[in-house]
Amino acid sequence: MQVRKFDRQRISYIDFLKFIGLTGIILAHVGSPKWIMMLRSFDVPLMVILSSFLGEKTFRKYERSSAHPFRDYYLSRIQRLIIPTWCFLLFYFALSYLLLGDRYGILYYIASFCLTRYGIGYVWIILIYLYSALLLPVFYKITPSMKSAVAIGAVYFVYEIMCRFEVGMSCRLFETTFYYLIPYGVVTALGCSYGRMKEITRSFVAVTAFGIFAVLGLYYWVRLDAAQPVQIAKYPPRLYYLSYGIGCSFLLLMLSEKHHLKLFECSAVKYVSSHSMWIYLWHILVLRAYAALALPEVWYLKLITVYGVSTLLTIAMNRACDVIDRKTRITVPSYMRG
Repeated sequence: MQVRKFDRQRISYIDFLKFIGLTGIILAHVGSPKWIMMLRSFDVPLMVILSSFLGEKTFRKYERSSAHPFRDYYLSRIQRLIIPTWCFLLFYFALSYLLLGDRYGILYYIASFCLTRYGIGYVWIILIYLYSALLLPVFYKITPSMKSAVAIGAVYFVYEIMCRFEVGMSCRLFETTFYYLIPYGVVTALGCSYGRMKEITRSFVAVTAFGIFAVLGLYYWVRLDAAQPVQIAKYPPRLYYLSYGIGCSFLLLMLSEKHHLKLFECSAVKYVSSHSMWIYLWHILVLRAYAALALPEVWYLKLITVYGVSTLLTIAMNRACDVIDRKTRITVPSYMRG
């Protein structure tokens, strides 16, 4: 019984942190004040770390139960990430054309369905999730050690040098692959290893990340004669942005794991966490509708509206899936619900 209780607590606090991460991402899209934009800048690294932390457990289950764990794991991740996103994009572009007459060039559609920042834009985070999922089994097989940490650090050092001299950034294909795979690969490695880390190691990672963030923050302040938000190092992700995101993520994970709160068990929080993928996708459409209707650009009203309507659309979609399951012989896949 104690084991089950512990498992529920772990799920609860992970749900809570996923809720925090999703809220941070949506805050970035509703015109939040600068200080909020700065504080919430750990959202994407946090979501990648949580995804990797949970993904490591999922891959472990495939290893125990499947004859082809890599194939089955990759297929499940691709289905869960790609199919819902492509279905949403088809619906989004069709609705935009029918209601608003929006037409885009073929390259815009290709860029959108390839999940890059050069199309619709918002779905680039799905590409990050996909890269993280593809890399996770590799990191799972690597035992956390000083040797592996040095190797990953060396690869990242080369990446930073390439960022400094903008090597290959003019090629969108290279920029969309290399300049995402390396930084978020490091974040994935940390998330995948988190469950196997000792508490002192987790604390060391958090303290080191915050130390790097503080040093770089001071450097940018002196160099540019003003405090700089971490967003200046987000595209492509540089150490200033990543160190803040990793430090905040590890701190939140450690605090949440130690101080279990009843707030974590809130049913609304659990629902948002369980359906974060579709709430995120629907929020893209709601943002477009909000702009088309010229509603007040007050960030907190926009946040409540976008978040609320996106959640309601997700609920409605799930109800529709339930009806389809009951009334027809079609069984809606689980990835079209969560």
